[in-house]
Amino acid sequence: MAPQTFGIVGYGHFGSFLAHSLAEHGRDVLVTDVDGPKLPPSGSGIRAASMEEIGHADVAIIAVPFASFETAVTELRRHLVDDTVVMDVVSIKARATDLLDSILAGHPNVIASHPLFGPPSMERIMPGNRLVITRQEGARAKELRDYLEHDLGLEVLDRDAAEHDKAMAYMQALPFFIARALAELDLPTDDLLAIPSYEKLVLIADIERHHTQEMFDTSQLANPYAADVRREFLNVLKKLDDEINERDRRG
Repeated sequence: MAPQTFGIVGYGHFGSFLAHSLAEHGRDVLVTDVDGPKLPPSGSGIRAASMEEIGHADVAIIAVPFASFETAVTELRRHLVDDTVVMDVVSIKARATDLLDSILAGHPNVIASHPLFGPPSMERIMPGNRLVITRQEGARAKELRDYLEHDLGLEVLDRDAAEHDKAMAYMQALPFFIARALAELDLPTDDLLAIPSYEKLVLIADIERHHTQEMFDTSQLANPYAADVRREFLNVLKKLDDEINERDRRG
């Protein structure tokens, strides 16, 4: 049977995005956050709830930054019942999956996932959005996966956690790093002079300004492969700059 009640731990950008998406699909959504005033008033299928209530929902989704992940999962563990599926949505998977395995040892229903979608590029979950799963355990977890694939229309991809993180070092950490640098520049705006490639750079910088510091830090600090990719990129930049300067000296 499809899950009817979703509990979400963390009501930040992505937690709010999930809550409203699920509520629009007719699900009852319970939300909690350490920042109480951030929680919405009850209505439209979403209401503030205790961690105990979330631990008894059909699905409990951990949607906090990685820096708060261990604390959130540990607190949720105290209130979990066996039928509740615990699902995380942290964008790095090796360390998050290890923590799920350790803290939730013995819990029968777990999904470790990374949605390859979300704000600020979209307002709600859309059919065709891709979801990576690096660990799935339990019959109720299988029911949740079926709901995500068939009811929400997500494309679900199975990947090894380390394989996922190695790819995300290039596909997430590096773009965030470049975008943060672009956002720090005072990029001029002149629609009459801007060429298409420059317009794309401005758009990338603008998207990065909507990312939280916690999201950026997760991509750079929690991914064990991100530092090597940043160094590789900086070395290439230096090599390219040296080559340009050398050609300039030669006239």
